[in-house]
Amino acid sequence: MEYVEWDVRNWSVALDFWLAHSTKSLAECRVLEIGADYGGLSLWLASRGAKVVCSDLFGVRPEAVARHRASDSAQRIEHQKIDAAKIPYTEEFDIVVFKSVLGGIVSDTNEPQLKVVREIHKALKKGGELFFAENLVASPLHMFFRRKLVKWGTTWRYLTIEEMNEFLAPFSEVRQRTIGFAATFGRNETQRNLLALADKHIFEKIVPERWKYIIAGVARK
Repeated sequence: MEYVEWDVRNWSVALDFWLAHSTKSLAECRVLEIGADYGGLSLWLASRGAKVVCSDLFGVRPEAVARHRASDSAQRIEHQKIDAAKIPYTEEFDIVVFKSVLGGIVSDTNEPQLKVVREIHKALKKGGELFFAENLVASPLHMFFRRKLVKWGTTWRYLTIEEMNEFLAPFSEVRQRTIGFAATFGRNETQRNLLALADKHIFEKIVPERWKYIIAGVARK
């Protein structure tokens, strides 16, 4: 899928979940993507008619800008440099969206991550929605292999389900689900796609929620 760059089968489940549980008509929405990286979510939302502010801490990657400008949705996407801990908007957006952002905020506590979610809450209109997908601590096996095989595995601040629930407490309604167990162990996308099928048909049904490595949901202000 062109909107998700890595571990596509499992992370794309979040997009389907957002559509299934949102009350919004995307074609009528003003949207902010934070931590956009290659801007896939902005493109996905704009392709459905939303007007999107695509943002990242140090500005949007040139590759993302070029990708957006080459698309049929170019007129519906603008690019901004925004620090998610200091979002310069209040009650501006119908939707704020992020994927794999909170874990990259390195700290000894979860206060900086909590601050980002509070800033998102502030930026949303009343009744606005946060679409989120984030990395979880998952199982001891996941944490072991992250330390051994992932270059940022010792610095990324993975979340627990309980922490995510704490962050989302100011929202009036939250619908969320956990996703994936095995696919993240794949060493290339072909392997991850095959393991994601095992996740869908086997592991999703037998492993505890706290062992899954993605949490995705819709939180309504």
